[in-house]
Amino acid sequence: MKKILSAITGFLLFSTALYSQQLPLNESYFINKYSLASAYVGNSENNALFASYRRDWSGEGSLAPHTIRLSYHDRLKNTRVGLGGKLMMDKIGIFQNFIGMASYSYRLESRYDHIYFGISAGFIQSSIDFSDYYNDPNFNYDPVMTNGDVSSQFKFISDLSMVYKHKSFQTGFALSNVGYGEYSYSEVQSGNKPYANYHVHALYSFRLDDLWQITPLAIYRGGKNMKSQLEVAAQAKCDDRFWGNVALRGKDIFCVGMGFDASKELIVNYTYNFSTGISFSKFQNHELTVGIRLSAFSKDEDFRNESGSFLNKK
Repeated sequence: MKKILSAITGFLLFSTALYSQQLPLNESYFINKYSLASAYVGNSENNALFASYRRDWSGEGSLAPHTIRLSYHDRLKNTRVGLGGKLMMDKIGIFQNFIGMASYSYRLESRYDHIYFGISAGFIQSSIDFSDYYNDPNFNYDPVMTNGDVSSQFKFISDLSMVYKHKSFQTGFALSNVGYGEYSYSEVQSGNKPYANYHVHALYSFRLDDLWQITPLAIYRGGKNMKSQLEVAAQAKCDDRFWGNVALRGKDIFCVGMGFDASKELIVNYTYNFSTGISFSKFQNHELTVGIRLSAFSKDEDFRNESGSFLNKK
């Protein structure tokens, strides 16, 4: 226990000295906890290949932000180690970010308690595509603004997280997309300096009977140069195959979602957002996530059956 406390203390002291930049919002956390924290890599019930597409402010047409994600994680057989990776493309109007990260987790466990430590490292590159807006002949005098993208240098980023689990209760924190210094664009006099960002979460799963399971979840987000925000959500799952979820983010953003476990290999989830404080025709967010459990195709039956099962220990 002394070693565990020392490890936690050192981890917390190291993490408070870092700065981060917020990753695009993701609402697939009920089925893909890797989206909550890298500490969940290899330590969740759905160690799978996930692909998702999110479109925010869909009423804005071509100007609407959209995000594409691809991620995979699993644990190493007969170890306490989990490995994963994720790719993200986030586009808002003429601005686009491309992010690639690899993740590592390690778990400490006793009979009822588990502690997961996670770290990710990778890169981010930003670009500005002026050609989308400045293709009018009146702007031809500036070739930079009419001939395509202006790209930043590749910049190193990382994130840190820790999760504690006791039976069906889980809580943790993450410093997302940690970076150092600032990255700049080579073609123009502009740069971007990262800012501190974090989130804390807690959830508890309990069974009503053999058929129904309820999981309430709370996420608190905050950091430098961003408004703090509380999100509360709940998922109802039937027969471990079908589910629906609702959430309130901030004061006026409502989320509803549904999904199903189509087979041992395939998971599908959809979420929809709307706001009571913004025009309904403008603010509508959609996110579709599809997951494939690659372990289901493994010839190693023991590994296939055990993959992710330790998380469900009581």
